[in-house]
Amino acid sequence: MKKSQAMRSLLGILLVLAAACVGHIASAVQEQLEPPEGMILIAASSFMMGDDFAANDDSTPSMHEVKLDAFYMDAVETTKAQWDRVAAWAAENGYDIGPTDASAKAADHPVFGVSWYEAVKWANARSEMEGLTPCYYTDGARKFAYRTGSVDVRIEWVDWAANGYFLPTEAQWEEAARGGCEGHRFPWCDTDEIQQTRANYYSDVFYSYDTSSTRGDHPAYAVGGYPFTAPVGGFDANGYGLYDMAGNVLEWCWDWYEEGLSGGESPRGPATGTHRVDRGGSWYHDASRCPVARRHYLAPDTEHNTLGFRLVKAAP
Repeated sequence: MKKSQAMRSLLGILLVLAAACVGHIASAVQEQLEPPEGMILIAASSFMMGDDFAANDDSTPSMHEVKLDAFYMDAVETTKAQWDRVAAWAAENGYDIGPTDASAKAADHPVFGVSWYEAVKWANARSEMEGLTPCYYTDGARKFAYRTGSVDVRIEWVDWAANGYFLPTEAQWEEAARGGCEGHRFPWCDTDEIQQTRANYYSDVFYSYDTSSTRGDHPAYAVGGYPFTAPVGGFDANGYGLYDMAGNVLEWCWDWYEEGLSGGESPRGPATGTHRVDRGGSWYHDASRCPVARRHYLAPDTEHNTLGFRLVKAAP
């Protein structure tokens, strides 16, 4: 009888210890997956990239399956306030970028006038400023972080597993923009139409899916001279909690542009090219540039008041 009671007591102790261990592990995993401040976790996924809407004349030619690992994405486009804070640090720590290398309508508006090269260097600076490992390097040995000049960073020069920040690939950008809604034209699930109540873009009657009751430049932001950007996060977020995935400013992506896109796991675009991809439309562009599958490209040294960026980060 005493042996049986002792066994039950021992079993009880072991169960308590096991529960505590499981709880500790679950807490550690949850803490590890907790998004960094200002970022949203995009879970590992398999999704259909592209669409079949004929109006998107420069979108992915056909829908195809893409698989992605989990990643974090900035909830909003990079603001001038964010740019200035990191760029000021960068200018004092071996980078050739500074606060004056970008512009914005206000501190809480998206930064613009940033070339692809500057966006990539800023990503590295943000990583290093926060004590993280930078992702971009100047050669395959990955000994020297990219800090100066106009370097056409190659795929193999990027430490994709590092805990620092980088520009999203086209596939990451589109999956994030969809917000969990496959087969839709825009970053929302309830309609395939767009209105100026949902995004900051130039509205006109040319496209049947532009059903806005207001036309032309967005009436709330067409003030104070160009550019007519809106403060970040001014419209409803998509299903993932990301803001301004349509309109406001175009967003640089990592990939070199190519006419066709391949599927598969974590695609990162062609090895070489002449233009880098941008996505998302802007305050200046009409509704045809705002669909999530709509693709566009610019020379990597392009700086324009319609062009900004946001960053991503690998998730554990």
